[in-house]
Amino acid sequence: MCIKVLRTDPERTVRLSQSSTWKTKFGRVYDNNQHEKIELDKLFGKHGNVIKQHFPQHYGFVETDLGNGLVLDLMRDFDGEISMSLREWISTGNSIVDIEPAFLEFGRFMYEHSILTKDILDHNIVVVRESEQDFRLVMIDGIGYSAFIPVAAWVAAVSRRRIKKKLEKAWARLEWLQESGGISADLVNNSSWGQGFRYNHSINKRIKED
Repeated sequence: MCIKVLRTDPERTVRLSQSSTWKTKFGRVYDNNQHEKIELDKLFGKHGNVIKQHFPQHYGFVETDLGNGLVLDLMRDFDGEISMSLREWISTGNSIVDIEPAFLEFGRFMYEHSILTKDILDHNIVVVRESEQDFRLVMIDGIGYSAFIPVAAWVAAVSRRRIKKKLEKAWARLEWLQESGGISADLVNNSSWGQGFRYNHSINKRIKED
């Protein structure tokens, strides 16, 4: 398992932010962890444990020295390694061709269960290697639908169109990232593009090579 804590340091990008919309007037601060817990509860409550195929299960909150943290399943590969994000997968020289069947299965699952999410981004999806040739994608962040008026959540046809559009946009982004050669070591270390990297031996190896 892992503990997800909201970032409050000056370099944070999204974890804890003051809304610039109407929420600010009421002094509300966006809590990504609480929102994620609520959305995961909805998914597991509606669909049961089948959701564990493509989403982590949560085990509530615990207090840490960095603040309140949400306890979640930690995705690991068949060999015990922590699973890498799609962003790290591409940036360390792997091909999206290898994970295309897993992406299609992920899309089929989302479509079949009418699961609406925020944008499907490369640093929010991890590639779980179930063997040397078999892969499964798991969404670890960006969970939940945040539209102010959630029409897509009410109308099945609108929901399916929204899911299809997000999947197409996500694959196009992966193709762009592959064609760009992935994220450079400089961007990993000095920008928000570092999100989604495990900072273990695999990315350190890439940094040294660069």
